[in-house]
Amino acid sequence: MRGLQNQVVVVAGGGRGIGRAVAEKFAEYGARVVIGSRTGTEVEAAAAAIRERGGQAAGYLLDVTEGASVDAFVERVVTDFGRIDSLVYCAGINARVPAEDYPEEAWVRVLNTNLTGAYRTCQAVGRRMIQQGGGSIVTITSMMSHVTTPNQSAYAAAKGGLLQYTRVLAVEWAKHNIRVNAVSPGYIRTEMTARALEEPSFRDNILLKTPQGRLGQPEEIAEAVCFLASPAASFITGIALPVDGGFLAGHPQIVPRG
Repeated sequence: MRGLQNQVVVVAGGGRGIGRAVAEKFAEYGARVVIGSRTGTEVEAAAAAIRERGGQAAGYLLDVTEGASVDAFVERVVTDFGRIDSLVYCAGINARVPAEDYPEEAWVRVLNTNLTGAYRTCQAVGRRMIQQGGGSIVTITSMMSHVTTPNQSAYAAAKGGLLQYTRVLAVEWAKHNIRVNAVSPGYIRTEMTARALEEPSFRDNILLKTPQGRLGQPEEIAEAVCFLASPAASFITGIALPVDGGFLAGHPQIVPRG
């Protein structure tokens, strides 16, 4: 992807899954990647893997549920790298429980990571981008930002809120030369989805509703994120780009194949 060489890219939640794939793809395109995660072993392993392949990467501890951790992380990135050209917010958790039984503790935990954590991180990075004269932010939303499925009330509420927050930032910060977009992944093979996808009826239902008839790979999300962060998307802001194999186009009907 042209225009990403030597750009300083922060990937919040880059220790595993989609976030790690995003970090690796940016490094392939020549960016200097800073991975943030609250799990020290994961963040350093992800950064080390990139460096072993000849890329430029560092891994710093980041707990998006704590404002002090976010501020310290951003300060360290700016001190070490001088600027932040792009932020990708990938941090996310889920708890699948029927709405009538959803524990408040789980609700607070999911929203604190998926939505309030995005607010903390985007605000701290956005202030730096305003000072430096521009930048790009990409949030990772979800199909649950657009449609819903049972037993995911907190996750759907958080991801729906994240999409609207992304749009608000795009409108407010356009005057500062900051573009803010979202990528909404379909059903992707990651650690987060592994347990649900092990259930045959759930997996088969997803595949029936996905016109391409397969699950996505983290690398396919990463390519879309890199595009939105790159100069190739210079007149794109405030959008949610579904990368879903046609799921939203076909939902809720079952799409026949063959």
